[in-house]
Amino acid sequence: MTDKPAFRFHPDAYAHQSFEPSDEACAACGRPCVWKYTQHIYALPPAPAAICARCIADGNAANAVPDGDYGLHDFSFDEEPSEELAREVEQRTPGFATYNPFVWPVRGGAPLAFLGFGGDANLAGEAKVKAAIAVLAKEMGAEEINPGDVLIFKALNGDTYVATLDLD
Repeated sequence: MTDKPAFRFHPDAYAHQSFEPSDEACAACGRPCVWKYTQHIYALPPAPAAICARCIADGNAANAVPDGDYGLHDFSFDEEPSEELAREVEQRTPGFATYNPFVWPVRGGAPLAFLGFGGDANLAGEAKVKAAIAVLAKEMGAEEINPGDVLIFKALNGDTYVATLDLD
């Protein structure tokens, strides 16, 4: 496994600052992290001091938390995916900075990939992103929603975009 693994449900995890370069020892594998996880790990104390990207990707992060019970996000699914896919999102997909628990969209049994925030420069001008934000606004009974308060997800296979809310 590479020191900088890819994450299909959070493809821009490194750009979203879910990791930082570090030679600190990983609490799960004992090797230098290379890429140390910077987001919250939801587990019983004590929280591990450092977890590497490799151990997030392959699920070995469970070795560093009591009873292997942890999550990397504070969310709920809007539809239930398979147990395997749910575990991949919950425990093997790096978290990202949010203010509140959020809804992770699932379509046809498959979780969508987190692309970023509606106000991100690479997403703000995209027609499909704007359309997804407009759909969310309509569902909320609002004329518009601040794109900075929106999380953007995209289907792994296809062109479906979904916006969910993360109010601060």
